[in-house]
Amino acid sequence: MNAPHAVDAYLDLLLTAPVPEAVPAAAPQPVPAVDRPALVPAVPGPRPAVARPAAAPAAWEPVAVPEAPQYDPCTSESERRRRAGDRTSRWLRLRCGAQIYALELLKIREVVLPAPLLPMRGATAAMAGVMNLRGQVVPVIDLGLHLDQDAVDDGPGVRIVVLEEGGEVLGLRVSAVEDVTRLGEQQIEPPDHVRVGRSGDDRFRGIARQGGRLLILLDASRLLGVQG
Repeated sequence: MNAPHAVDAYLDLLLTAPVPEAVPAAAPQPVPAVDRPALVPAVPGPRPAVARPAAAPAAWEPVAVPEAPQYDPCTSESERRRRAGDRTSRWLRLRCGAQIYALELLKIREVVLPAPLLPMRGATAAMAGVMNLRGQVVPVIDLGLHLDQDAVDDGPGVRIVVLEEGGEVLGLRVSAVEDVTRLGEQQIEPPDHVRVGRSGDDRFRGIARQGGRLLILLDASRLLGVQG
């Protein structure tokens, strides 16, 4: 028997099979009644508390104000001077000829050995030329000539002090670089206490005395503004 005939025979068998008689459903069993508890009358709860008016605030009493401390100008001035003396700054000491100068270390980028200088046409006598410092063109001035002193001689101690501030760069040719020293604000005197340069010359920031020697403090910002 092939497959289609087998399927047809199976369907005929399903369709001609006798249907079993339906069995009547059993009657539901009676459910016994459940005793319910008797209702208990509700007991009234406690009554809400009656709000009482707030107590009246106590009468205002003045508070004693402590007296401010008396201002003592003498004590204040002495304290100000003491604090000023505690503040110090670092300075690089250098030399042009026999005179010792100092520049605030914060304005110094580096100190380098002398390098070949390219002269600048039309520049002042103090402008020694320009040098190539790792790809950057840096103008260099002779600090001695710039301060109306003798020119810096060639020697083994000659250095170029590179100043930098606000994007401006300038090299100072000096006879020698000595060391770094600390100065308190009380040690710095106005430049007019000693005759230094011309009167009112703002290139000089002040003077200081160390070990019996006079130290002339230069203003690096003013030096940076006189290029060329």
